[in-house]
Amino acid sequence: MTPPEATGPAPERTPPREWTYEPWVERPVQAGVAALAVVAFWLAIAASRLPALLAVALAAAVASPLLPAFVPVTCSVGPDGAARRGLLGWARRGWADVRRVEDVPVGLLLSPFDRRHWLDATRALTLPMPAPIRSSLRSYVRGLWGARGA
Repeated sequence: MTPPEATGPAPERTPPREWTYEPWVERPVQAGVAALAVVAFWLAIAASRLPALLAVALAAAVASPLLPAFVPVTCSVGPDGAARRGLLGWARRGWADVRRVEDVPVGLLLSPFDRRHWLDATRALTLPMPAPIRSSLRSYVRGLWGARGA
């Protein structure tokens, strides 16, 4: 006797697709400016002679918004959702949590809001994509998002 799942056709599973985005290759001027800004902030913090723990916390807070401009990231999309791995770890979004997919200059923005919202800057997930394959990746991600019933 065969199990019930073996009698029907196998469900099609789209394999996850991964890529790496290198800001120093894609946008070297912006990466350089962001890196120099972080170094300048760190030098100002060091010159202020704050207590060590406070200086480290302030340095991390200053650098964190600028990290995407010069730190390479690895992105992965599959049937379950999208993920981006940067210096500080993984950020993941399931397709059920994505209400809007929008083109941005470096790739796609996956937002939990139906229309533009001021919290997109902190709640949305941006997937940066290398320029040579950006259009194919955009259509691939849109296809996966649309397949979930959006």
